[in-house]
Amino acid sequence: MSNKINITGQPLLLTLATSLVLTVLGLMFRLPSAGELPALSVETPLGELLAAFQRAHRGWSVVAVFMTAISSAYLVTRSSVRYELYGVRTFIAMVMFSLCSCCLFGCEEWLRSWAAMLALLLACRNFEAGFKRSYAFGATFRGAFFLGLVPLLYAPAATVMLTLPAVIFLFRRPVREVAVAIVGICLPVLMTSYIWWGMGYDFGYVVERMVAAATTESGYTLFGGAQLLDLLAMGAVLFVVLMSLGVYLIELGALKFKSRRIHVFYVLLAMLILCSSLAEGSDCCTWLLMSLPLSVSMPLLFVRAEGRFSLVVYLALVGLTVMSLIV
Repeated sequence: MSNKINITGQPLLLTLATSLVLTVLGLMFRLPSAGELPALSVETPLGELLAAFQRAHRGWSVVAVFMTAISSAYLVTRSSVRYELYGVRTFIAMVMFSLCSCCLFGCEEWLRSWAAMLALLLACRNFEAGFKRSYAFGATFRGAFFLGLVPLLYAPAATVMLTLPAVIFLFRRPVREVAVAIVGICLPVLMTSYIWWGMGYDFGYVVERMVAAATTESGYTLFGGAQLLDLLAMGAVLFVVLMSLGVYLIELGALKFKSRRIHVFYVLLAMLILCSSLAEGSDCCTWLLMSLPLSVSMPLLFVRAEGRFSLVVYLALVGLTVMSLIV
């Protein structure tokens, strides 16, 4: 029987349908209603614009978040297949991303948070595309640019900018690309500062607001208002993540060199995102960003585990998550 069970062999349409259901349920039950939105907290200038748009145009904001969530799940899965991150062709990363990003945490400033997620995802995709023997100035520049854009949307995530040296080392980028990467990561804040300077603010206004947004108490607590099923769903995700890391260490030799380096990059990214939670201004966006590296790592367990065990863990993970939403 176990030979016939293959969770990772689900066809694309089935994983896409599961991802859509999880995304819709997550947006239905995790997004605060219009009456529950708090007063505007300390934000970066770009974050403030998106937060104001969210309050003025809730319907369009929900549509934008839904499209971003589905597109992001697809892009994560496409990258995992293209770069053979698991040694086999599987689309299960799409389900893991939708589950982690949409279903576990409620987020008040969800438009700004998903914009930061999209910027981080585009940075990672460009860095992966630049992982080759020839020069990749364009991919390196774009990756660094999107990476520099993340803290302009969510200031505590400035820690993720430290992944740039790791990218240069892990992905074996030549010295010439280092200068391109430095220009790319600095350009977003310089451009934004110039725009706000043209609007009459001091040139350092944008950086000052970023510092204020990162250091001002947000009042967010990870387990605030969490019910038993919420904690069980989070625990299931943590279990799968830890087991997947164990699988990675055990099966290290079974993965290609490029795949191993990309997995190490995502582990480092997860650690730096976790560090951003220590900032006073951190909120749910930290855990939304964390769903990116987690969804890349979690499929390792399902790929390498015995069929029946993999099925039980998968059904328990999805089942607990759905129950935490609707019960």
